[in-house]
Amino acid sequence: MKRTFSHHLPPARAAASDAPGTDHRPAVPAARRALPRTTPPPELDYNGRRHRRAMDDATLREMARRVPAALLQTARLAWSVDRRMVLTILVSQLLSGLGTAVMLTAVARAMKPLVAGGTAAAKFHAAMPALIVAGVAMAVGSAAWIVADWATRRLNPQVASAADLTIVDLHMRAELSAYDQEGFKDRSQAAEIGALRAMDLADDAKTLTNGLVQLVSAASVLTVLHPLLLGVLMLSVIPRGLGGVIAARIDYRVHDRTLSARNVRGMMRWWLTTSELADEVRANTMRSYLYSWYRTMCDRVEGRELAGAGPYLKITLVAAALSGFFTLGMWASLAALVLTGQMALAMAGTAIVASQTAGRALNSIIRYGAVMFHHGLYLGDYHDFLSEVRTLTTARGTATVTAPKEIRLDDVAYTYPNKTSPALHKLSLTLRRGEVVALVGANGAGKSTLVRLLSALTLPTHGTVSWDGTDLAKADAESVWRHVGLVPQKYGHWPLAARENITLGQPHAHDHHDEEVWRAAEEVGMAAVLRELPDELGTLLARSVWGGHELSGGQWQRLACARALYRRPGLLILDEPTSEMDARGEHQLFRSLRRMAADRITLVVTHRLDNVKMADHIIVLDDGGIREQGTFDQLIAQEDSLLGELYALSQDR
Repeated sequence: MKRTFSHHLPPARAAASDAPGTDHRPAVPAARRALPRTTPPPELDYNGRRHRRAMDDATLREMARRVPAALLQTARLAWSVDRRMVLTILVSQLLSGLGTAVMLTAVARAMKPLVAGGTAAAKFHAAMPALIVAGVAMAVGSAAWIVADWATRRLNPQVASAADLTIVDLHMRAELSAYDQEGFKDRSQAAEIGALRAMDLADDAKTLTNGLVQLVSAASVLTVLHPLLLGVLMLSVIPRGLGGVIAARIDYRVHDRTLSARNVRGMMRWWLTTSELADEVRANTMRSYLYSWYRTMCDRVEGRELAGAGPYLKITLVAAALSGFFTLGMWASLAALVLTGQMALAMAGTAIVASQTAGRALNSIIRYGAVMFHHGLYLGDYHDFLSEVRTLTTARGTATVTAPKEIRLDDVAYTYPNKTSPALHKLSLTLRRGEVVALVGANGAGKSTLVRLLSALTLPTHGTVSWDGTDLAKADAESVWRHVGLVPQKYGHWPLAARENITLGQPHAHDHHDEEVWRAAEEVGMAAVLRELPDELGTLLARSVWGGHELSGGQWQRLACARALYRRPGLLILDEPTSEMDARGEHQLFRSLRRMAADRITLVVTHRLDNVKMADHIIVLDDGGIREQGTFDQLIAQEDSLLGELYALSQDR
């Protein structure tokens, strides 16, 4: 399931235009009353349940064990992108803690003359040096915190970009077989969440470490004043901390149990609001059902969030009550120490300031410790996934290949991961430069798998595929792909200029002149269309962006073919290259293929059997094996020919 985060509120509950309006109760929106009853969407659940269990089992001890690991992972990631900012944050944190300690010590010194006998002027004059030190220390601490915040704001986007770039790069370098592994997509989604939360982790780590520094500073002062005070302070803060942990569990449980519903709702929302499907939604009267479906998903998310509000309130109230009870105990302890003469009044005033500082720091530690624990689970997913994908990246051999004159498949078979039956049975085949080869077969016959093997997008599980005698398993994959031009069934509508949509994939495309770009466009019949665009080759092809323009489906397909032809590849593979083209565009493309055939091996995968007549050689696949091969005339004349049967069916339409 594709992960799509959606933070949109439920759709506005305005009355639908086709609402019957039979119920006039103001509390029930008309849109809800108007829609017909439909089969509700199935309940969905996210596969990452181990995170739910981890949050449910989160104790202070478990958090204390796991949070340092999350801090270390965050520090390593931050250190790798900007060491100067990391050092700035660390130094600023230490200065902030030092400023707190100096300020509390200075306050203690200032309190003595302030509560002693004498005139107000004399008291103030005696306390002035200590007050100045306290003010300067407080200013230094505040300035250090501001600098740390500035450094974190500079570090955050770098951390987020580094995490995102790493995971995108590894996805693009992974073997295609990795995508076929069971659970790969789920693990990828969890890792993407970790990458998204990397920026939050950096900010949370700063706040958490600042709380630790402030706590150490304040606790040191309290311990010096009287060891009992630190223990009483801990009692006053721990209930709130435990309440924070339990509240975090509730929040996460609600988040986890609505994750799949929110993800699917987000995907559906895009489909409901994009212009790409607007015609189908309206003309086929899908609106009522789809809105009802979307409303049901909104209600489920809303209901579970509301259900979590009650327990959250109870836990928060109980934690606050216990914390308040123990806070009163701390004030009572201070009063008892002063009344019994075990602590001077001046020291009691300092203890109050220190306890407030330590309390805020401890609350911050508990709160952000729970947040770090939560985010750290996903950051762990991120690092685990990176380790996994690094072992699956395309790293085969070092042999360098050139544009092939001959491609041989010897006893080749391929079985997808977690499958028992092979997609391709053992087959042998030879393709030669100058040939136009047509690949024909029913859906699931193995055509796409064969294309992947010929172009080294994947390696056979049995046998060898070789270019001019070089086994592709021992060749550098990038050196192979430099000589491949591929037009797959699903090609990109890249939101780039028309020029880049043609030159995309060339390592030094900017060094080429536009004459070559125009030549590739002319070969597929796109030159006239591109010249009519406002900026010609410089026109942005993305209607959703201001100033962008859109092409038709057939024009996009021609552009994809131009992109492959521009590469002047040694192996040109076109998978259903004319499925969206008109007859003129189809004719022009195949005429260009015939004209340029001598310079390359050309493979065309098609279901349009009239097109296979132009091929020099036809390969018919059936159930993962070669059923027959030869010229069009040979196969049509052959008894029990599958091509002959399919061709006859195509002519009867």
